[in-house]
Amino acid sequence: MQRLDDITVLEDLDAGECLRLLATQGIGRVAFIVDGEPTVLPVNFTLVEDVVVFRTAAGSAFDVLVREAEVAFEVDQADLAYHSGWSVVGRGRAEGLEQAMTVDALEQLPLRPWGLAAAPGWIGVRLREITGRRLVQLTTRPAAGSAHSGPRS
Repeated sequence: MQRLDDITVLEDLDAGECLRLLATQGIGRVAFIVDGEPTVLPVNFTLVEDVVVFRTAAGSAFDVLVREAEVAFEVDQADLAYHSGWSVVGRGRAEGLEQAMTVDALEQLPLRPWGLAAAPGWIGVRLREITGRRLVQLTTRPAAGSAHSGPRS
């Protein structure tokens, strides 16, 4: 834990807490390389153990580019009113799941496609590396008159 000021701390999160936080969200971002340049796209996802699973449109440019690619996956949550939040980043290889799971099992996952007409592609990213940080505002403030309490009248 790193104290940033009198009321703010930055915590490094362990893998278990990162996975717990990932499981609370449904929208994340996949980062991958296209023509040598980084690209980031949002996806709806679910977590199956330590595998991030998302749908693509089978055969689409996104589907083709991320299959068998090294990717990063990021999820965060921020509370602007309290200047707090967290961010989790995982890295791994994106792989098609059609051979690893039955179609019935894939269709039972809580993933609603945003485009209904496209045939689904199913991508899983086993997170071989995961890191996270959380920014927390402490509930206790410095006492009045302390060196960091601001101007006195």
